Amino acid sequence: MKTTGRGRVVWLGGALLATLLATQWVSGGDGGTDPVAAVPEQKAQREITGEMKDLRAAEDDTAQLELERLERRKFSAQAGDLFSRQSWIPPPPPAKPQPPSPPPLMFKYLGKVTEGDQTQVFLALAERNYVVKVGDKIDNQYRVDEVTDHAITLTYIPLNAKQVLSTGGGV
Repeated sequence: MKTTGRGRVVWLGGALLATLLATQWVSGGDGGTDPVAAVPEQKAQREITGEMKDLRAAEDDTAQLELERLERRKFSAQAGDLFSRQSWIPPPPPAKPQPPSPPPLMFKYLGKVTEGDQTQVFLALAERNYVVKVGDKIDNQYRVDEVTDHAITLTYIPLNAKQVLSTGGGV
């Protein structure tokens, strides 16, 4: 049993060593030398001094730059609004237009007279008084359809809409 455990340790150690060697070979390293530390101090100082000179020369070029020669960028109309807010939520459906409604009844009920089977109704609108019966038209705007003890049913002719005028009578 102990030989099996020892053999396993040897195999695992060998696999670890092979893995470390493969990673070292793939990374291209030469065994742990740091390329920055390998540069002598004088060479590094010369490089820094040279970079400072290049930086100063670039600053001088910038100071002499003619800004008037620069142009603004022009974007094509095809690009649209680049910074517009975009959403994945679908727009709400368009609202259905409401059908036109008749104007409110402005008639005032004054009373009624019943003679036999025919009933006449007295209505007032502004300063005009009307005496109407079932089937009559008022100014080609309203038609009297029905007269009961409790209400008068009128039809607004342009929209063919029925409206009810309460007479206030009844139980």
